[in-house]
Amino acid sequence: MKCPHCGAWNQAYLPKCVRCGAPLDGNTQTTKSWEADMHRKKPSLQVVQFEPGDSDVHPETPDVPYDPEAVDGAALTDEIEELKARRQEGAERIAKMRDQAERVARSIRETEIIVPQPEPEDLSGAEGDSATIRRRQQRRQQQYMADVQDDTPDDASYGYFGDTRTERPLTYDESDEKAPYYYDGYTPDSGDQGALTDEEYMPRRIQTRSSLENAYETFDAGTRRTHRVRNLIIKLIVGVLCCAAMGVGGVLVARQFVLSQGIQARQDNDTRVELTETSYDGHPAHTLTIYGKENATVYIREMQSSYVIADGKVEITVPDYMWYDTESSTFATPVEEDTMDVTITPFIRYSQEGDQYALEPVRYTIDVPLSTIYLLNPSTVRAEVGVSIFEIRLNVEPGSTVIIDGTNVSTLIRETGNVSKNVQVLPVGDNVISISVKSKYCRENKMEVTLYRAPQDIPLELAATVISEWNYEPISEEKYNAATDDERAQMNIPSINGTTLPGATITVESPHWGLEQDLATGEFSFHPLFSTLGDNDVVIRASYEGKTDSVITHTVYYMPNWDIYTRRAWDLDSQYNDLINNINIRKGTIYLCTGTIQSIISTTPQMAIMNIGTESFEKLVMLENSSKTTWTVGTKYKVYGDAYGMYDTMPRITVRYTYLAE
Repeated sequence: MKCPHCGAWNQAYLPKCVRCGAPLDGNTQTTKSWEADMHRKKPSLQVVQFEPGDSDVHPETPDVPYDPEAVDGAALTDEIEELKARRQEGAERIAKMRDQAERVARSIRETEIIVPQPEPEDLSGAEGDSATIRRRQQRRQQQYMADVQDDTPDDASYGYFGDTRTERPLTYDESDEKAPYYYDGYTPDSGDQGALTDEEYMPRRIQTRSSLENAYETFDAGTRRTHRVRNLIIKLIVGVLCCAAMGVGGVLVARQFVLSQGIQARQDNDTRVELTETSYDGHPAHTLTIYGKENATVYIREMQSSYVIADGKVEITVPDYMWYDTESSTFATPVEEDTMDVTITPFIRYSQEGDQYALEPVRYTIDVPLSTIYLLNPSTVRAEVGVSIFEIRLNVEPGSTVIIDGTNVSTLIRETGNVSKNVQVLPVGDNVISISVKSKYCRENKMEVTLYRAPQDIPLELAATVISEWNYEPISEEKYNAATDDERAQMNIPSINGTTLPGATITVESPHWGLEQDLATGEFSFHPLFSTLGDNDVVIRASYEGKTDSVITHTVYYMPNWDIYTRRAWDLDSQYNDLINNINIRKGTIYLCTGTIQSIISTTPQMAIMNIGTESFEKLVMLENSSKTTWTVGTKYKVYGDAYGMYDTMPRITVRYTYLAE
């Protein structure tokens, strides 16, 4: 039938258009009673509202005109599929009823008719008398033998007591009123003495005329056994078919029950989930592959994200750090173990208006890496020190969050990953310093460093703001005295100050000038002089009569800025042999090295071999990186550093500044 709205052709029995859902009002097909029952709509519910003071019922709202755009396509599709399923089920039921009717008709045609024979008065006896029963059976046999004796062969035996191997089937014509009766209406109890067996008492009887014509051809024993075997096989086949039919019926009933509960059984066959290990941006990850119906929507509850199946599947890559790195993911959970058990709960929706169904949860275990900490100073987690201010130096992953002794020093991390902080060490024995490092995509790593400082008789402490690194040219006392007031105002002069016991005498046992001390308060200050690049120890002693001296050794890292440092550099290419031959007296001399990094020997600290010569004539130098640039193999650099010593047959240079060579 053609739809009056969209013009699509539909089956005549459909109540609505399969394309737009419009009702097919012109359907003239006669509806059968069972179809009318199936399509009978539920009665609609009318709600009548009354307003205060109104006595009349509000008039019904007129029917809204049909709008094809407002039709629920998904509901219409489900209704059509349900109608097709009902038609199929009805056809199967009709076929079963026809088959049953045919079997009943065939059974009626082949049924044996057994006519009971009246009981003779002279043979009546008490019920249960075995002798009477035996005589009754014998007399019936003799009467039958007399009736058929004239037309039977001499070698044949008949009746209940004949030999079954030579006994031929007994036949008669249904129209013959004098046909013998094979059964007299009395069946003896199997427990009665003298009663004949059922096989002896119940003779075989053939009543159809077609069987009458072929009876004598099939009465031999071999043929009868063949028929018995064939009948047994047929019974077995029929039994197997019945069991199969019952199984199929059970499956159909179970499926109908599942569908009636609102569960789509097709998801068990169409949907499956696979899990594989992979990587994401160089970090461990797992890929969840979900196969299912096209355009179905998959929702991952833990990730709070939805995905659409395309080309039969959807692949979802889940980084492992998403589960434990709270800084990179809002779904992460803090964890302190090496491994973590993960559970992903996917849901699937087959249509926008359909229900959402849970798939089998996916469970797996991931490794949780620990943030790395390399302790540079001190080299062990417990050390004995003699200074009040000690520098803790670490090497971590760049971009990490580092907290030393309660202070966040993350902004002080260099490109090489080195970071340091001066901590106060009291003369009370053990001083425990806490360290926490949280690198990206790793769990937090915590450790404690114990610095032991012996108790002091004379208190001696440096100020908390004492310098630990100096990047300017040290100013000697002579240069300071010779300068004008304006020049002194522009000078950067290092200064160290502290306090001690009032009345104690302060002695500085390292290069310095301008020592000042207030005996009443115990405060003191001076200007240190740095004679070597790198670490310079400043030794301070406090003396008081009757008490043991207190000594503090404070280390200051002296490194002039690049303008001052590079102006002192010698070209190592021209001074290569001189440095090797005079390494002891050249230690601390600043050199310029220009060449290509051939190999990386170590990463913490970074140490590399550079060739400052040519391919035909190599000049190899061992470099230790103390600059803010990380070297890569095959790159040409221009580096400035000071001589440290020898490494095998190569000079060793500690690099302070690195630049790319043109």
